Amino acid sequence: MRRFSGLVKYQMQQYFSTSRFAMPFAVLMILLYSIYSSRPVGVVDSLMVSCVFLFLLMVWIGVTACDMEHEVSEQILILRVQSAWKYYSSHACFLFLIGMISSAIAILFPVIMDLCSRGQLFERPLKAADLLYGFPLMSVSAFLGGAMGEISHPGLNRNRKTAILFTFLLAVTAVTKAAILKNVPVLAVLLWVVPPISDVTAMFAGESCFSVNKCSTAFIILLISGMIWTAVKIMGLKKKGF
Repeated sequence: MRRFSGLVKYQMQQYFSTSRFAMPFAVLMILLYSIYSSRPVGVVDSLMVSCVFLFLLMVWIGVTACDMEHEVSEQILILRVQSAWKYYSSHACFLFLIGMISSAIAILFPVIMDLCSRGQLFERPLKAADLLYGFPLMSVSAFLGGAMGEISHPGLNRNRKTAILFTFLLAVTAVTKAAILKNVPVLAVLLWVVPPISDVTAMFAGESCFSVNKCSTAFIILLISGMIWTAVKIMGLKKKGF
């Protein structure tokens, strides 16, 4: 456990010691401002849109995080901890923490904006329950996005342009999946493997308040999906012997 936490800490320090976080952070602030710049906005709608933004943002961060370590450095670290699973799992945990930090920003931003507008930002008063439901959903949406981004790992596809293009195409398809299936239902046969971010956001369409059942279901779906994509990445790397 000590080695695992040390790996996570090392990756966090490595990431924040560079300027990699600057652009995603700036984009996140711009996106949040675009959501809450007009009023009134729906509480559930705006928080679910934030989930989608965080998913896409973490896909981007996951892609760029794959390039932090050179192949030799990864091999050395894997040999030191004597476990490829432990190393790659620590990287997934590192991305999960980045996602939680981004989610914390995304959940605090509307609170601050609502205070500045003297409670006039939302269509109804913002409640503590909204934040308690919204933050976990944002966190697992971000986790799924980070897991998706890591599919572009150089160990799975040496051609970076192809890997990045495929990853972002998959991410865009995930976001627009509900609209695609509405127009072409037969594609459900193929798109069932696409991350369910669109399916989850569709669950809350037209809702004015969060419900325990829907939030629990959405949380479990996103978490399991993120874990599956993480496992696919790790097994793929282990199989290739990267």
